[in-house]
Amino acid sequence: MHSILVIDDDADTRMSLRDFLTGQGFIVHTAREGQHALHMLEKMDPPDVILLDYKMPVMDGKQFLSILRRTPGLHHIPVVILSAATREWSGAHLEVEEVLSKPVDLDVLLSSLSRILAPPAQSPEPASREQL
Repeated sequence: MHSILVIDDDADTRMSLRDFLTGQGFIVHTAREGQHALHMLEKMDPPDVILLDYKMPVMDGKQFLSILRRTPGLHHIPVVILSAATREWSGAHLEVEEVLSKPVDLDVLLSSLSRILAPPAQSPEPASREQL
C-alpha cells in the first residue's frame, strides 16, 4: 500500500484529498504547511509521494522543496505541486514530477500517481548464445 503526504493550508482541500485518496487505497498523512510537514517527516517513514500546495503561510512550497531536496533520506521523494497559479511553472524547473492546477481533477491526479508509483520498467535480459 502506497503512502502520500498531503501538504495544504486549506483544511477543506486537505481533508477532501485525504478522504478521496484513502478511498482509493492509499495511506494518507496531512500537514497544514511546510514546517509542519518537515516535523512530521522527522518522525515517520518517508511517504511514496508528496502532494504540495505551493502558496502557504509559515513555510510555502518553494521553501519546503528547497529543504526537502537537500535532506538525505528525503530528497528522492516524488513531489506533485497543486496550485491555482500554475501557468508560469514547469515541473522540471521546480524539481517536481508534476504541476497540477487547482481545483484538482481527481482523474488526472490518479493518473499522475499511477505513473509516478509504477515500478520501473525492466529491460529484457539479453538472450544467451544457446537461445540464438
